Amino acid sequence: MTKKTNNKPEQVPNKQQENIQQKYFEMQMITSQIKEQQKQMQLVENQLIELAIFKKSLDDFEKVQKGTEIKIPLCPGIFAEAELKNNKELLVNIGVSVVVKKTIDETKKIIEKQFVEIQKIQRKSIENIQQLNLKADKIERELSLLSK
Repeated sequence: MTKKTNNKPEQVPNKQQENIQQKYFEMQMITSQIKEQQKQMQLVENQLIELAIFKKSLDDFEKVQKGTEIKIPLCPGIFAEAELKNNKELLVNIGVSVVVKKTIDETKKIIEKQFVEIQKIQRKSIENIQQLNLKADKIERELSLLSK
Protein backbone atom coordinates (compact mmCIF):
# COMPACT_ATOMS: atom_id res chain seq x y z
CA MET A 1 0.00 0.00 0.00
CA THR A 2 1.42 3.32 -0.98
CA LYS A 3 0.81 6.56 0.72
CA LYS A 4 -1.10 9.14 -1.14
CA THR A 5 0.96 12.23 -1.46
CA ASN A 6 -0.43 15.65 -1.89
CA ASN A 7 1.13 17.37 -4.84
CA LYS A 8 0.42 20.78 -3.35
CA PRO A 9 3.49 22.49 -1.97
CA GLU A 10 3.35 22.88 1.78
CA GLN A 11 2.24 26.35 2.79
CA VAL A 12 5.24 27.77 4.55
CA PRO A 13 4.67 31.30 5.81
CA ASN A 14 7.01 33.81 4.34
CA LYS A 15 9.03 35.05 7.32
CA GLN A 16 9.97 38.30 5.59
CA GLN A 17 6.33 39.04 4.79
CA GLU A 18 5.42 38.38 8.43
CA ASN A 19 8.16 40.77 9.56
CA ILE A 20 6.91 43.46 7.18
CA GLN A 21 3.35 43.04 8.43
CA GLN A 22 4.51 43.17 12.06
CA LYS A 23 6.54 46.34 11.44
CA TYR A 24 3.61 47.92 9.61
CA PHE A 25 1.35 47.12 12.57
CA GLU A 26 3.90 48.63 14.98
CA MET A 27 4.05 51.75 12.83
CA GLN A 28 0.26 52.10 12.94
CA MET A 29 0.30 51.75 16.73
CA ILE A 30 3.02 54.38 17.10
CA THR A 31 1.19 56.74 14.74
CA SER A 32 -1.93 56.35 16.85
CA GLN A 33 0.04 57.05 20.04
CA ILE A 34 1.60 60.16 18.49
CA LYS A 35 -1.87 61.46 17.54
CA GLU A 36 -3.10 60.91 21.11
CA GLN A 37 -0.05 62.70 22.52
CA GLN A 38 -0.66 65.60 20.13
CA LYS A 39 -4.29 65.84 21.32
CA GLN A 40 -3.06 65.91 24.91
CA MET A 41 -0.54 68.60 23.99
CA GLN A 42 -3.34 70.74 22.56
CA LEU A 43 -5.34 70.39 25.78
CA VAL A 44 -2.27 71.29 27.84
CA GLU A 45 -1.59 74.34 25.68
CA ASN A 46 -5.21 75.43 26.10
CA GLN A 47 -4.89 75.12 29.88
CA LEU A 48 -1.72 77.22 29.85
CA ILE A 49 -3.46 79.90 27.80
CA GLU A 50 -6.44 79.89 30.18
CA LEU A 51 -4.17 80.25 33.21
CA ALA A 52 -2.28 83.13 31.58
CA ILE A 53 -5.58 84.87 30.80
CA PHE A 54 -6.80 84.28 34.33
CA LYS A 55 -3.60 85.71 35.81
CA LYS A 56 -4.03 88.82 33.65
CA SER A 57 -7.65 89.04 34.80
CA LEU A 58 -6.44 89.03 38.40
CA ASP A 59 -4.16 91.98 37.61
CA ASP A 60 -7.12 93.84 36.11
CA PHE A 61 -9.46 92.84 38.95
CA GLU A 62 -7.09 94.28 41.52
CA LYS A 63 -7.49 97.71 39.87
CA VAL A 64 -11.31 97.69 39.97
CA GLN A 65 -12.67 100.02 42.66
CA LYS A 66 -15.01 98.85 45.42
CA GLY A 67 -18.61 99.65 44.61
CA THR A 68 -18.07 99.23 40.87
CA GLU A 69 -20.87 97.42 39.06
CA ILE A 70 -19.49 94.30 37.45
CA LYS A 71 -20.83 91.37 35.49
CA ILE A 72 -20.02 87.95 36.88
CA PRO A 73 -20.27 84.79 34.79
CA LEU A 74 -22.70 82.17 36.06
CA CYS A 75 -21.91 79.81 33.20
CA PRO A 76 -20.59 80.34 29.67
CA GLY A 77 -22.58 83.15 28.07
CA ILE A 78 -24.74 83.95 31.12
CA PHE A 79 -23.85 86.82 33.46
CA ALA A 80 -25.29 88.50 36.53
CA GLU A 81 -24.82 92.12 37.48
CA ALA A 82 -23.22 92.69 40.88
CA GLU A 83 -21.50 95.33 42.92
CA LEU A 84 -17.90 94.70 43.96
CA LYS A 85 -17.53 94.77 47.74
CA ASN A 86 -13.96 93.48 48.06
CA ASN A 87 -11.19 93.66 45.48
CA LYS A 88 -8.42 92.42 47.79
CA GLU A 89 -9.58 88.87 48.52
CA LEU A 90 -11.06 86.03 46.51
CA LEU A 91 -12.83 82.83 47.46
CA VAL A 92 -10.72 79.97 46.13
CA ASN A 93 -11.88 76.37 45.83
CA ILE A 94 -9.04 74.23 47.22
CA GLY A 95 -10.78 70.92 46.58
CA VAL A 96 -13.63 68.76 47.82
CA SER A 97 -15.94 71.80 47.84
CA VAL A 98 -13.74 73.60 50.39
CA VAL A 99 -13.45 77.34 49.73
CA VAL A 100 -10.99 79.63 51.48
CA LYS A 101 -10.27 83.34 51.30
CA LYS A 102 -7.04 84.21 49.51
CA THR A 103 -5.48 87.52 48.63
CA ILE A 104 -4.92 88.38 44.99
CA ASP A 105 -1.18 87.70 45.43
CA GLU A 106 -1.84 84.32 47.10
CA THR A 107 -4.19 83.42 44.28
CA LYS A 108 -1.58 84.42 41.69
CA LYS A 109 0.92 82.11 43.41
CA ILE A 110 -1.56 79.25 43.20
CA ILE A 111 -2.03 79.96 39.49
CA GLU A 112 1.74 80.12 38.96
CA LYS A 113 2.17 76.73 40.66
CA GLN A 114 -0.53 75.26 38.42
CA PHE A 115 1.20 76.82 35.42
CA VAL A 116 4.53 75.20 36.38
CA GLU A 117 2.88 71.80 36.90
CA ILE A 118 1.14 71.96 33.54
CA GLN A 119 4.42 72.96 31.88
CA LYS A 120 5.98 69.80 33.36
CA ILE A 121 3.19 67.76 31.79
CA GLN A 122 3.80 69.59 28.51
CA ARG A 123 7.53 68.78 28.60
CA LYS A 124 6.77 65.12 29.35
CA SER A 125 4.38 64.98 26.39
CA ILE A 126 7.03 66.51 24.13
CA GLU A 127 9.54 63.89 25.32
CA ASN A 128 6.99 61.12 24.67
CA ILE A 129 6.34 62.39 21.15
CA GLN A 130 10.07 62.59 20.46
CA GLN A 131 10.57 59.00 21.68
CA LEU A 132 7.67 57.79 19.56
CA ASN A 133 9.09 59.60 16.53
CA LEU A 134 12.46 57.90 17.09
CA LYS A 135 10.72 54.51 17.23
CA ALA A 136 8.78 55.33 14.08
CA ASP A 137 11.99 56.33 12.27
CA LYS A 138 13.66 53.08 13.33
CA ILE A 139 10.71 51.03 12.08
CA GLU A 140 10.69 52.93 8.79
CA ARG A 141 14.36 52.06 8.29
CA GLU A 142 13.68 48.42 9.12
CA LEU A 143 10.76 48.34 6.70
CA SER A 144 12.93 49.86 4.02
CA LEU A 145 15.54 47.15 4.52
CA LEU A 146 12.93 44.36 4.60
CA SER A 147 11.24 45.50 1.40
CA LYS A 148 14.43 45.44 -0.64
